[in-house]
Amino acid sequence: MLKKTAMLVLLLMFFAPASWADDEPEAVETTETAQTVEAAEAETAEEPDELAQREAALNARAAELEALAASLADREAKLADGERNFAPRAAALAKRNSEISGASAVLLGRETQMNKRELDLMAREAELARREMRFAEESQKFTEASAALAGREADLARREADLAGREGELSAKISAKEAADQITAREADLVRREAELTAREATGNRLNALEAQLNDKSTELTAREDAVTARESSVKEQEQKLSEASKKVADVEAGIAKRESDIKARESELASRNQQLNSYTSALNSREAALVNRETEAGKKANEVQELETLIKELPAFDPDSSTEASMILTYSIPAARRRELIEMQRRAYQSYSANRITQAFGEYVAAAEAEPNANYLAAYWAALSASRLNNRRADALTWVNKALEINPNYKPAQELKRRLETPARSNTQQRRRTGTR
Repeated sequence: MLKKTAMLVLLLMFFAPASWADDEPEAVETTETAQTVEAAEAETAEEPDELAQREAALNARAAELEALAASLADREAKLADGERNFAPRAAALAKRNSEISGASAVLLGRETQMNKRELDLMAREAELARREMRFAEESQKFTEASAALAGREADLARREADLAGREGELSAKISAKEAADQITAREADLVRREAELTAREATGNRLNALEAQLNDKSTELTAREDAVTARESSVKEQEQKLSEASKKVADVEAGIAKRESDIKARESELASRNQQLNSYTSALNSREAALVNRETEAGKKANEVQELETLIKELPAFDPDSSTEASMILTYSIPAARRRELIEMQRRAYQSYSANRITQAFGEYVAAAEAEPNANYLAAYWAALSASRLNNRRADALTWVNKALEINPNYKPAQELKRRLETPARSNTQQRRRTGTR
């Protein structure tokens, strides 16, 4: 209670200069004006209070804030569902990564086996090459032996020809010798020839045995050549199978690379979604902070309005359609800070007016009226009142009193001032008509 009393005293001290307006003789109301003011107060009591309208606006704003909070709760629920869906998808992705790792290990094992088989084939090909070199060496030896045998046969044929020639010579000599000697010589020659024929037969038998051996070796070489050809064909088939397997491995590797690229793309997509979730979360946090700030500001404004209502209730009653006090500015539908500025301007202008600085007061009232041209009809009224006290400023007075009535047509002091400003003009016109002057 003491606090309220102190605030009331401070407010009365703050508005004390403005209340001096009631001391102005020209602003004092007549009995008829007082009755009119009481009737206007009765009518104003039935009109909706501005504070009630503000309270309704604050309630609507609170409803909007609650709706916004509900929508934020829904969005948070959706984000929570997205996070729950993100966890099984991440687990499935990890499982597929493990499966791909297992497939890669299997492919590496198969590749190791293929490399081992390739090394075995290379070793077998080297052994086959060594055996072919041995076969070539033995074939060279067989060729050389065949050439030596052919030379020996040619030598034997030559020796036989020489022998036939010698036999012809011996026959010629034998014909010249005695028959006994010839027979003996021929028997000895026959014995020698038989020995030579025996030796030639033995040599022929050895040649036949060698030829049989050569034939056997040729057959064996032919069989070995066929085996080498078969092995070459098998090696080609294995090489073809190896190339096909390599192609399959390449295809599998390409598929794995594609899967890895898809996995990386999905990982990047999941990362971007996670980033979006983080951004959404930060945005929601900022919006929640903004809502908290707005609620705080709304609470402050509500407290300010409540305090203002309390102050207005504690102030003496006044009618915005008849009062000329600065406190009437509190009824304007403008921000509270703006109302304080207008009250301060009104106070300074009234100080000039009370000090009989009418010209200065007129300028200050005009500035206050132009500061809020659609609301401050009190300043417009005081500007008209100041102009009415100046010489040759009656037109300005009418202009500003009309401005005050444009803002509030029910403002009684402006209506009274307008009647007083127009009355001298009417009386002068009637007097001129009576005297016949213009």
